[in-house]
Amino acid sequence: MSVSLDLKKEFLTNFQKKIITARKLLFAANHKWASSVLDNLSFDIEKSDWLDIQKKHQLNMVISNSWWMYLNSLVKHKEGKADIDLIRYIDAYKRFFSFLSRLDDFYLFNNFSTNLLKKFVNMEDLSQIGITKFINSFSAKLQEKEEFQKLFELQILQIFLRKSVAPSEYFHLSMETLGKTIFNIEPSKRALFLYIILEDVCLKYKLMGDSAEFVRLINKILVNRLPGYLKNEFSNISRITINERSFGATLIDLEELIYYLNDIGEYSWIILLIRNIFSKIQEYNSFGEAVTYIRKFIDFSVDRNRFEMAFDIYDFLEDLFMYKTDLSYDNILIELWGEACKKFVDMKEKKYLLQSLVKLNNHLKLPQKHDQIFHYFYTCNILWQFKSMFFALEQRDFWRMMFYRALFEEQNYRIAQKILLYLDEDFNKIIPDLKVLYSETEHLQKEIYAFDDQNAVPHLFHKDFAIKQLILRINFNGMISYRMNSVDDEVIDGTISNEYWNDSQVLELYNELFTEPEHRKFTFDLNEFGELLYIFLPKLIRNFFKSFKIESLNLIPQIYFVLDNITIPFDLIYDNNFFCLKYSIGYKLSEVSLRGVVFDDTDIEDSSLEPSKTGYKVLIIDSINSKSPLKWNEKARQKELLFPFQAGADELNYIINFFNERSEIDQLTTLIGANSTRENIISNLSDGTYQIIVFVGNIFYSKWSPKNSFFLTNDNHIVTFNEINQILSKNSLKIQPFIFFNSQIYDINGRKIRNTLTNFGEIVAQFDYNKITGIVSKNYPIFNDETKQITSSFFINFFNKTSQGVSLLKARQQCIARKMEKILEQQVKDSISKNGTTRIDLRSSLAISSYLLFGKPWRKISS
Repeated sequence: MSVSLDLKKEFLTNFQKKIITARKLLFAANHKWASSVLDNLSFDIEKSDWLDIQKKHQLNMVISNSWWMYLNSLVKHKEGKADIDLIRYIDAYKRFFSFLSRLDDFYLFNNFSTNLLKKFVNMEDLSQIGITKFINSFSAKLQEKEEFQKLFELQILQIFLRKSVAPSEYFHLSMETLGKTIFNIEPSKRALFLYIILEDVCLKYKLMGDSAEFVRLINKILVNRLPGYLKNEFSNISRITINERSFGATLIDLEELIYYLNDIGEYSWIILLIRNIFSKIQEYNSFGEAVTYIRKFIDFSVDRNRFEMAFDIYDFLEDLFMYKTDLSYDNILIELWGEACKKFVDMKEKKYLLQSLVKLNNHLKLPQKHDQIFHYFYTCNILWQFKSMFFALEQRDFWRMMFYRALFEEQNYRIAQKILLYLDEDFNKIIPDLKVLYSETEHLQKEIYAFDDQNAVPHLFHKDFAIKQLILRINFNGMISYRMNSVDDEVIDGTISNEYWNDSQVLELYNELFTEPEHRKFTFDLNEFGELLYIFLPKLIRNFFKSFKIESLNLIPQIYFVLDNITIPFDLIYDNNFFCLKYSIGYKLSEVSLRGVVFDDTDIEDSSLEPSKTGYKVLIIDSINSKSPLKWNEKARQKELLFPFQAGADELNYIINFFNERSEIDQLTTLIGANSTRENIISNLSDGTYQIIVFVGNIFYSKWSPKNSFFLTNDNHIVTFNEINQILSKNSLKIQPFIFFNSQIYDINGRKIRNTLTNFGEIVAQFDYNKITGIVSKNYPIFNDETKQITSSFFINFFNKTSQGVSLLKARQQCIARKMEKILEQQVKDSISKNGTTRIDLRSSLAISSYLLFGKPWRKISS
């Protein structure tokens, strides 16, 4: 189920506000209302069908952490003793576990329950009745989830704490399932297996210093309570002795057990054996050797799709490293979970990736030294790549990634300095000089950890690969694929495997460009937004753009963006200049056909080519509603136009006069005023002989059915875009018309839409670009000398058999050249010319950025 970005944003905003409210209620000891707010949030998550399982887990983690932070705050340590408000503590835990038990997310329940159980075990005045009730309630959930290995573990723990067996269905069930596993193991290894799983309970909960004594004690208590079929197997445990001298042989048996348990599908027991092996190697050899040894089982688990086991190993390693750290910035823990993310990122089920991302984020503490700062932002860039497949990204994730790319990848100190303002305040204190930071850490770029595909480039891509055409496809899920054609007709295609397109934060910056300055949250101008948009691109794509080489004035690189919907004009990407002033750019919205995209009509501008002597037929359609509908203005005491479009009226007159004066035009048909009726419009469109069709008028956008958005004709009827598309698609002639839209857009309630890019993109996504040459839209309702020049220059170039993309590029370039010429002349007159180059600011020339091409940029006008 697809939903709009606005709905996602609204949902997340409300979610964050309610989380803040609930946390305030918790710390005010108002458990009832806090629990109500958090439970309702959980229900909202569950009933939102457009949230997938991974995203639901992500949001439920936020709710769980709210409870966990509050519970930890209730434990006050004074003089080595824990002071707990038991009434609040017990009530909060009761409500917390009530919440967890309703979730279809066993990881959260198990994680928090186990942590609480470890706290209980360490209490001096532990109530046997209380701990029995807790373990039984925990066991009920384990039975429901068929987590029999953990169920057995809890029964052994309970036996130790009670110093006796409490007969229950959970005890009998755990023994029954253990028996099924035992009798699948060869007799010679059964006693070793039982010894290890008993000893693991002691090691995990740190119950006794002598684990061998723990095994003897548990075995003694169990001996009269075991079912008959297990008594002989448990009696053999006493024969097991593990010491430094015998461990070599024991290790071989344990390895064989691990491989065997995996083969028979009993892999849930393997993590117990791995933890035991680690403790023995650490005891008899060293910590480093122990870590190195058990790490080999990570790849073993992943290769065999035992992802839960791999995650358990990472989790175990984290606990080990935590004991070795001073809780400051720790590269080892960060790289551990970075590696885990990489292992799990390609899984269809993203549960373990999300859990690893949470772990990684928790260890990203404030760095202090320059090498730590580089390591921090480098990891934040990788963190963004992993998170980019999910829609819920925090602003801090975005700015940390952008800071790394701006400073360490692009050396754009000016933009990096501005980004620094949107990072945590502490970074302004620890980063006083960006150039010093970069110079002192530049060497680390070759030394820092990296993944195999992180900087991978296509094997055919080389430094002399001069790109002539580039197609970029971004699908609904944000996956980016590309296809390039070189000047030597070499073709390279591929997919960006380590990052998805997630532009929600960039879109917020873009929308701010249409906001009054006093209401803006950010301080970036249009040029700086273009630089941010460039930096936001994956590094591989930026490298592609850097390889664009203008081999000659007759060869202009073509870029074709194929998108499911358009939210941001890529024309505004700024890399020393705006893309709309450097490249021939076109857009296609919606899915690519099975035929794919063909590099046809390649645009090699050759001066020897003569313009076509065939005259063109042009149809101009007026829908500016200059006579009606009308509304009453009480203040002026008269009727006035409901949808005034003065710029459209001026454009209409100009474009008619322009075509009348062009020798290339054989026939000009104008449907204006009373002649622009629905019947006449449909009739002329159906004629199928026009190479150019110009619409000037008001568009009424339907958010429920964009394809049925419409023009209001001058006889008060409507012509929908769906009808226009259907008529043009049925054209049996070879003519593929070029369509020009000069419009302003309203919603169906008559409210003018300011940022129309996405709306217009949704409207024209339905067009078959194999049936038309292309579409140029001008959606800002302006008319001035610049718009006149761009429009006329575009058509003059187009008539000369220049492709539509290059025609628009040259029109923009000619306009900006004249504008710069006037600026320089004025500077000379005023004697205020400054040193250096004059920077282009498209904000002062809205006309240049208001034109957008939908269609293959290399296509030329149909004869």
